[in-house]
Amino acid sequence: MVTPTEIEDHERFFRTAVDAASSSAVRSVLAKLPIVSEDEYVFDETAPERGWQAGYLHWYPVGRDRGNAGRIKLAGSPENPIAERTINAMEALIELERRRELRAQPGTDVPRSPREAVLRYFDLPRLDQLPRWNRSIRGQKAFDYARDLARRIRVRLVRSTRPVEYGVFVDDDGIGQSPSRLHATLLSLGRSDKPDKPYLIGIFGQGGSSGYAVSDYSWLASCRAPEFLDGDDDGVGWTVVKRIFPAGRRDVYWAYLAAHPDGRVARLKRSAADAVGLRHGTRLAHLNYNFGKTEPAATLYQGLNHLLFNPVLPYELVTGPERRPDPMWGNGYRLSRLGEDKKALDKTFGGQTVDKRTE
Repeated sequence: MVTPTEIEDHERFFRTAVDAASSSAVRSVLAKLPIVSEDEYVFDETAPERGWQAGYLHWYPVGRDRGNAGRIKLAGSPENPIAERTINAMEALIELERRRELRAQPGTDVPRSPREAVLRYFDLPRLDQLPRWNRSIRGQKAFDYARDLARRIRVRLVRSTRPVEYGVFVDDDGIGQSPSRLHATLLSLGRSDKPDKPYLIGIFGQGGSSGYAVSDYSWLASCRAPEFLDGDDDGVGWTVVKRIFPAGRRDVYWAYLAAHPDGRVARLKRSAADAVGLRHGTRLAHLNYNFGKTEPAATLYQGLNHLLFNPVLPYELVTGPERRPDPMWGNGYRLSRLGEDKKALDKTFGGQTVDKRTE
């Protein structure tokens, strides 16, 4: 497994890794790491250790499946995977509060739905009720409280030049994952620990992975809340995902950098997380994201408000370096304001260059 000795300065490395906002930036990060070529190591599910080189990173199939292309290409439109990732972020915030509740009061009844959980843990009503909510929440005006809460989930659209490409970042301050479990959760396909948790939203555990199919690279980093490590090692799990074109074969698949034959990713020291202000939670980026012929900023703003019509938690969307973060409430909230604000559904965006690509 890749240990701290292979990466000499964890803090400096991680600062560079989480700033990577373009394909070229990711390639620059990868060039500094000990990585076995995708043609040199070929994953064998029955014997993944065969051909493994100790101390090196290897390209390992997402979900331990070299036939994962069909399931990863599930997204019907470019904003769908981003909506899924945003839902994952909401779940991470809810799970953190549930674990805190159980630590303080063991045996507390399970919330029966995500909305019940949000009301219990955040005192937050349905977002479409906020415009007419006259009571304060935890000493704040309801809107101000919800606006502060939205800052815990951040979706960002980043435009790079030379060449022009877009990256989509989804950051959350939720419970996070430990490095030793990242491969079995966020990098799995069709596996989930949610079916017995009615207070969470997703079940099937693969919708957000569709973002890999419309990106040149994706990187992922997660850090578990220290009080809920449950015996796992502390630190940051980090990896990169890309599409693999096997030599002499037609079966493309998506793989991530693994540090161990069982699929575990590289682990960085807790000090690396501290260096970028990551106390706990997950950071994810899809780079050179293919929005097709649509305008990216409008696609994200309109698409996310439509797909997350009345989300259980608010979140932020940043669509450009000159724009202030937009608190995202969903179209349910926007429609509920029509009686008092005729421009509630209006939103304009400056012109942006779109990278028109074809498969």
